[in-house]
Amino acid sequence: MKSPGILRAVRAARFVRAIGDAPSLGRLARKWDTALSTRSKRGARSRHQRGNRQRRMVNTTWSVVFVLVVVVAIAGALWIWGVDQRNHAAAEAGQQVVAPVVAKRVVSRFVSPTREAAMDLVKQSLMIREPARVPEFFRIGSASPEAVVSFLRELEKADRAVTGYKWLSSMDANGLLIDGVAVSTRDNGKPNTRLALLTPDENGKWKIDFDALARTVKPAWSEVMTLTTGPGLVRVVFVKDSYYNGPFGDESRWTCYRLGSTDAATELLGYCRNGSAQAAAMVRMLAHVKGTTQKGRAVNRATLEIRRVEGAEPRQFEISRVLAEDWVMSATPFDEQHK
Repeated sequence: MKSPGILRAVRAARFVRAIGDAPSLGRLARKWDTALSTRSKRGARSRHQRGNRQRRMVNTTWSVVFVLVVVVAIAGALWIWGVDQRNHAAAEAGQQVVAPVVAKRVVSRFVSPTREAAMDLVKQSLMIREPARVPEFFRIGSASPEAVVSFLRELEKADRAVTGYKWLSSMDANGLLIDGVAVSTRDNGKPNTRLALLTPDENGKWKIDFDALARTVKPAWSEVMTLTTGPGLVRVVFVKDSYYNGPFGDESRWTCYRLGSTDAATELLGYCRNGSAQAAAMVRMLAHVKGTTQKGRAVNRATLEIRRVEGAEPRQFEISRVLAEDWVMSATPFDEQHK
């Protein structure tokens, strides 16, 4: 007979639960498996979010590149259009010259004064203080003898004294025989230059054009800047400019010039209507450079009639007449030759 002890050794053990004991759950899964699963999900979510951000960044970058390409294309098209328009305007302006300009001496039966004679005439003229003697030395123009004497007295003042003379020889313009002498002065202590432009009268006597010497304008410069109605007469130097705005914004219809004067506080902008006699006259004068500014730029002198246009900026005026090439006016306005 086998021993009962041996039977107990090979039999599966039983767990006897007494009343009130907790039930046995057997072997339980380790909890670290659940934690690992959670971390894996979080890592996947993070990688997904990073992928979304990268995709958004790539999309944004390509959008910016596309916008820049479009802007550059538009800017290039506008630049090409602007060049085209300027070339077209320049071609039109060139066509306004009705005849080739040939610089030549105006034919006259009067002999021009020599350098010494011209210099002496100017020096004597500036010394006149009696109104009765003014017509002997001056082409008075719009002034009175008394106004001429008053102007000459101003040149005697310490801050306006004459400091020198320079012979300019022939300066023919506006169909007139003209010789010139530059008169160096001080204007309120600053260097200045006035032009004594000599023309012969019907008897061949050479005289100074007073309006050119005084740079006469009507009305005064202070009133020209506030001009609202009616024309103004100005003696200016001018160069070509390219400021188009307001009522003069269409450069296919207008040509712009910058107008300046030593006596004016600021420069003006004058506009000629393309195809007009005034535009042709201005283009013709550009071929006859009369001098240079202190900055060395070539300039022309002209006597112009200007008027204000509604809606224009304070410095903007229409050039309604070109009265003279240079500052000496003749019996026939200069633009009459270009109608």
